[in-house]
Amino acid sequence: MIDLTLPRAGLLALGGVAAVAMLVSALFGAADSAGSAPVTAHPSVPAPAPDGDTIALAPIVAAWPDGYEVTGTKSEPLYVEHITSLRNGDRFTLTIDVESQGQSALGVQHGSVQLEADGRIRWVDGCTKTAAECADDPGLRGFLAQAALLGALQRGVLGPDAVGTARTLHGHAVVCVTDRMLYPDSPPVVEGLDPCFSIATGALLGHWSTPSSAFVGPTLADGLVDRPD
Repeated sequence: MIDLTLPRAGLLALGGVAAVAMLVSALFGAADSAGSAPVTAHPSVPAPAPDGDTIALAPIVAAWPDGYEVTGTKSEPLYVEHITSLRNGDRFTLTIDVESQGQSALGVQHGSVQLEADGRIRWVDGCTKTAAECADDPGLRGFLAQAALLGALQRGVLGPDAVGTARTLHGHAVVCVTDRMLYPDSPPVVEGLDPCFSIATGALLGHWSTPSSAFVGPTLADGLVDRPD
């Protein structure tokens, strides 16, 4: 097993959930994968803006459904991560099934968090952080990070005038929020690496690197399915 404690590779994929295989790394590289065509945006979602435009978060968040199911992959040189991210109300769950390139099973990672009414993020399953952070995680990053964004809005860390940047990932409209704005009390793992949320569902789909002007790190490959539930 490897420890996903910062800054080692893997933290952003599961926000601190322990890995189950020595080869598991969710920090860099997302290769193409086969899969279904991108889902059509929910009718009430604001029309996507041109890439690079600054857009208000409030109307986007207001249109997000209370549930989603996202499936996709991340490929590495020696293995593939099959990722399933779910939201059911205030519960967010992530499963990563790791398979070698020879299709041998390497293990499964699980993690889930609960967004509390006061904006706290409480780990329900898979927490490897301190007891205090498991009870209230101020630095939840990765594919569970919609909980962090909603919690920041509830606590007033992000105000009603908060903005993000419009981008497109494999045909999916996303809004990217700066890491420093979302996590003022948690130093960035990688400078300039910002989480990007589906405009249709709010699910975390990838990360945009400002220095490299590209999607990198924990980012789902082409063919991902982003479905409101």
